[in-house]
Amino acid sequence: MGSLEGPPKKREFQKRTDDDIDSFLSKKEFSKTATAQSGSKPVTTEEQPPPPPPSEEPKPLTAEEQEEQIRAARASRAESEAYQDVAILRKKAHKLGHKAAKLYHKYKANEAMAQKCSQRAVAYREKAEERKAKAKELEEKQKGFEGELAGAASGETTLSPEALRTKIAQFERKVAKQNELLRRNESKAAAQTAKAAKFKTRAARFLEQNKLFESEATRLSKRADNLERAGV
Repeated sequence: MGSLEGPPKKREFQKRTDDDIDSFLSKKEFSKTATAQSGSKPVTTEEQPPPPPPSEEPKPLTAEEQEEQIRAARASRAESEAYQDVAILRKKAHKLGHKAAKLYHKYKANEAMAQKCSQRAVAYREKAEERKAKAKELEEKQKGFEGELAGAASGETTLSPEALRTKIAQFERKVAKQNELLRRNESKAAAQTAKAAKFKTRAARFLEQNKLFESEATRLSKRADNLERAGV
């Protein structure tokens, strides 16, 4: 009995063992190929971006919407043009104001020169008056010597007629010199008066131009202010 049952059990054990070895070897080969594939080609797990939504076709605008867009575009253009006009007006006003300031400076300079010339003319007239008074005083002395010369014939004077005539000639020369200085000072006074009049005329012209430029600059500034207020 024992010898008859032995071989079937042995065959069964051997068969079971061979199956286990085959399955073990197959599993081992599968794991090797899997690791080789995973090492050669890494699996990417990045998320793909979502597809873009389908573009919707724009709806046609209504007549009211088109009119509103036209009004908005016109208002924007008018506002930009108004700002540009304001900038131009401000620039012109600044330029005119600068010219007005230069003209006012010239006006003041000419006024100062006219005043100086008037003062010089007054000084020359004062000198002329002094020369005139001195010439008159010398003439009075000359007349006194002429009276003495008239009485020299009757012996009323101690001086000789020749000495009296010399004195009279000296006084005549001094009077002539004072009269010459008088005329020179009067001439200088007249020249300074003419210069003062010329400078005054110039100053008046510069002042008139200054007022014109100032009024124009003020007008442009007010216009720019009105445009800014209207834009606001």
